Amino acid sequence: MASDRVKPNFLLVGAGKSATRSLYNYLIQHPDVFMPSLKEPQFFVAREVAGRIQKWVDDEETYFRLFAPGAGKKAIGEASVMYLLFYQEAIKNILHYLGNQVRIMMILRNPVDRAYSAYNFVHLNNPAERYSFEEALQLEEERWRQKESLFMQYKRMGLYADAVQAYLNHFPHVHIMWYDEFRQNPAQVLKGVFEFLGLRSDVPIDYSKVWNKGGRRWKNPLIRWLLMSDNWIKRILKMFFPRRRGVRTHAFFTQNFMQQIEPMKPETRKMLIEYFRADILRLQQITGRDLSSWLQ
Repeated sequence: MASDRVKPNFLLVGAGKSATRSLYNYLIQHPDVFMPSLKEPQFFVAREVAGRIQKWVDDEETYFRLFAPGAGKKAIGEASVMYLLFYQEAIKNILHYLGNQVRIMMILRNPVDRAYSAYNFVHLNNPAERYSFEEALQLEEERWRQKESLFMQYKRMGLYADAVQAYLNHFPHVHIMWYDEFRQNPAQVLKGVFEFLGLRSDVPIDYSKVWNKGGRRWKNPLIRWLLMSDNWIKRILKMFFPRRRGVRTHAFFTQNFMQQIEPMKPETRKMLIEYFRADILRLQQITGRDLSSWLQ
């Protein structure tokens, strides 16, 4: 029965490449928190993301079954970053299924840095991203029209202001976190999260591990092809490495076949700052947060 469903009472709605994986893994260490092992079900925007990301849940019963093991927990939630990109669809469906008392959380990152981080992550993991960062930025609108991977929307996913305003307009409980603060002092940020969720904040959390840490790239195109495309060499390698610890994360490969990414080109940074300027200034006004550092 629908009335017997265990429903989430909080949602982490984004932003992508803003440490949401680390935040998720810290949150689930709290004894009063339940989040399903499928971190990003994307249920409330399933119609928008279908076929454009690897995993999503579009069936109502399947979605709510994800939360059944959390029955009795005080804070039950999930984290789907596309709820920020497709905020209009997400808000409509969240209100329909969960009502307006569900607690909304988001963590926001300098959109210029977020774009470059997202590009490097996709370039490392997705063979379809074969272009330079500058070329990929030029291709973004065409990729949007062609319905290619949403994670290649490096600029679009950094436009926060309209989404933040819409969530604030529709939900009385919205908690905004900032990526830089989270990286500098995750314990302090999590203390604020636990208080927002009405939980004890004096619980031990292991903050020593960082998930989805970026900053690496393949040393050359041939190695990238060998380890990413479907070829006999990669099939052999898979026999020796566990599924959840593939070649892109194994220490041997990261040390021998990868290198640190180069800094963003100054002219590209300048262009992106101008692209995001109006949105940043509006976000600053909405949140009351000094974001002048994002414009430098």
